[in-house]
Amino acid sequence: MKRERILKFTTPASIWQEAFPIGNGRLGAFVYGGTDVELLRINEDTLWSGYPGDEQTGMTKDAIDQARELAKQGRYREADALLKESNKGARDVQIYEPFGDLVLTFEKEREITAYERSLDLDTACVNVTYRDRDNAFEETCFASAPAQEICLRICAEKPFTVKISAENGFLTEQRYETDGFALFGRLPGKSLRTVGSGKGEVEFFVFSEIPEEMGMRYEGRGRVRTAGGTTEAQADGLVCKDVLELEIFLAVRSSYAGADRHPETEGADTAALLETDLHGSERSFEVLKQEHIAEYQELFNRVELELPESGREQLDLRERILQYEKDPDDTALESLMFDFGRYLLISCSRPGSQPANLQGLWNCEKLPPWHSDYTVNINTEMNYWMTGPCRLHELIEPLVRMNRELLDNGKQTAKTYFGCDGAACFHNVDLWRKTSPADGSPSWAFWPFGAAWMCRNLFDEYLFTKNNDYLREIFLILEENVRFCYNVLEKTPDGYAVCPATSPENMFLDHGEKTSIGLYTENTLAIIRNLFRDYLEACDALKRESDAAGADSVSASTATAYSNSAAVFPDAVLSQSVREILPKIVPTKIGSKGQILEWNEEFEESEPHHRHLSHLYEFHPGRGITNRTPELYSAVKESLTERGDETTGWSMAWKMLMWARLEEGTHIDGLMKLLFRLNEPRDPKMSERGGVYANLLCAHPPFQMDGNFGYTAGIAELLVQSHADEIVILPALPGHWTKGSVKGLGVRGNVCVDITWDEEKTECTLISSTDQKRTVRIKGGIQKEISLTAGKAVSFGCNRAGEQVE
Repeated sequence: MKRERILKFTTPASIWQEAFPIGNGRLGAFVYGGTDVELLRINEDTLWSGYPGDEQTGMTKDAIDQARELAKQGRYREADALLKESNKGARDVQIYEPFGDLVLTFEKEREITAYERSLDLDTACVNVTYRDRDNAFEETCFASAPAQEICLRICAEKPFTVKISAENGFLTEQRYETDGFALFGRLPGKSLRTVGSGKGEVEFFVFSEIPEEMGMRYEGRGRVRTAGGTTEAQADGLVCKDVLELEIFLAVRSSYAGADRHPETEGADTAALLETDLHGSERSFEVLKQEHIAEYQELFNRVELELPESGREQLDLRERILQYEKDPDDTALESLMFDFGRYLLISCSRPGSQPANLQGLWNCEKLPPWHSDYTVNINTEMNYWMTGPCRLHELIEPLVRMNRELLDNGKQTAKTYFGCDGAACFHNVDLWRKTSPADGSPSWAFWPFGAAWMCRNLFDEYLFTKNNDYLREIFLILEENVRFCYNVLEKTPDGYAVCPATSPENMFLDHGEKTSIGLYTENTLAIIRNLFRDYLEACDALKRESDAAGADSVSASTATAYSNSAAVFPDAVLSQSVREILPKIVPTKIGSKGQILEWNEEFEESEPHHRHLSHLYEFHPGRGITNRTPELYSAVKESLTERGDETTGWSMAWKMLMWARLEEGTHIDGLMKLLFRLNEPRDPKMSERGGVYANLLCAHPPFQMDGNFGYTAGIAELLVQSHADEIVILPALPGHWTKGSVKGLGVRGNVCVDITWDEEKTECTLISSTDQKRTVRIKGGIQKEISLTAGKAVSFGCNRAGEQVE
């Protein structure tokens, strides 16, 4: 019997980290489930301060050139100080902002005698049921992708009175009528806040009456239906009196019309967009709900992980996490969080939406942590590691589109700071596709390889699908990033490298002082090695296709994808140059402790347990270090051991992926114990402790969504792997996962895998989309070559002695 995939509480949410998220990719909310006051904190993914125009501020090409010469002389502290001084005055990204709050205030306080609040991952609905002495209530809320609305219904056994109003965000006007309401807002024209600016609010926001300097307009319209009673429009809200049922259908739109179009002078018509959206609410709530569930389940039901129930499924979620800390024998909670990660990505990244940001889609603060931006030195990439293994290919489209939109600013950044062709992107990106350096320390600000890293996501997705139409869509992105990386390589005594360089956010000690600038770094070179390999593989695939079909076969979709370039096929000169230089790039080096070297020298680390694992990029998400490179493989393990397990939430998820690739399942048991520690945001003692909040959102802390997404990718990785030219079944099963099954996982080559296991045997079934031969290995058991015929299932297994069973 299929288990329930439900997050439950026995009390309303009192803070954001207890509420439940809903979303349709573009539009979302956190639902509190209140009995006196119900609160929906609304978000729409284009609500950012600012407008187009990357000012290319901060450090200069001359400063970078000077830092390079200093680094070549071993004067690393001077190079660091020079770039830090040069970067003063750099602008940071703009800020992802909240829409505001929809507030439902009930007429009188009630003494609640029974209460349950749940998020059903099978239906993507929040459900609330409660009783007071006189009445019983049921609430359902969801964000519909087909209808592009947030839908809320509250029913009761006896009449109740509730007032609908709105607050917070940047709302400027509210209008209420008997059948609905309209809410209007205006975002700041600019935010001048940087990471080091402090925590104040108003002083960083710039509002202007000049159209070219005005920020985003936004509007929300709600249609209200009731059964029984009356409705009365007031200046500050809509009062629904003595009703038995209340339904609200909320649609939200902004004036955003594209990353290169000004939201005021070239903005979209919000009223026209909302009129289209609200047509959905002309149908019944139940019809909209069933339509929403069917559309959502087409994505969610592609994968099904089943682990034994623990007996704790009926506990309040906070109590369940606390019980796990005492006794981590709750595999059902671990699988629930796997499903929660898939739910979250489905809810915040859809074709046509913006990509998932640091908080996915959800934010309730005007000044959220790190601006709730796209931090592309690990976090944005981690958001999308699950799309291949969980067969959610559609959900990567926003990331592809963002990278295509980054090319124009990225080309300017490459010219401005490095004087070369190609496209470069520093570590922070926003809605307006900023690619230039952000304010702050060179340890994070001097690192122009954000898009080059994201190319790894884009190409790995191709390896899962083997879809050449998709490959053509991403090829120009790959090629422009390759062009930049090729141009910034230079010859050193050790081989070709990028000089100077940093390793994201980490530092070393130079004569006892912290510094971040080295001659070169393993992270930078690993990104380039993998990008070059991926690019050459893409070139070969497209050449094979063109040789087989002829140039006349180029499709209309290809022409659209290459609308900014006449070149549909690879640049022959560039691809040949890349083939020649790739083996001459400085190789991965091993230090005196047997560890992967992070820098060009074996410096003393300033923070040996640093959260970033950037120097292990060649191992994951790269594919240059595998069990077929045993010396480097062992060095990765030594590096991970030195870093330790205790770290921030998202970093623990990345470590899960790393240990899974090392096929060390028992080590993952310990990481899970750390990751499932309850973090109470109101407890200052937990301000530095990674773990999860009561609603299972990952605590960096503060909240970052990448930990949830990375965890889901990590669970997929420990169940099946395919990065090293073989399919490995159960490569890193945690020691306490003695029994279970998973259906629908994807592996590279467009193969779908089902697995069942217990203490006696492991069985797997593979279905390929094409005819192909693959090597399949069951960890601890057999390895065999199998021939797969398109659409035909092939099954086999082995017992614990490693003997094949049919």
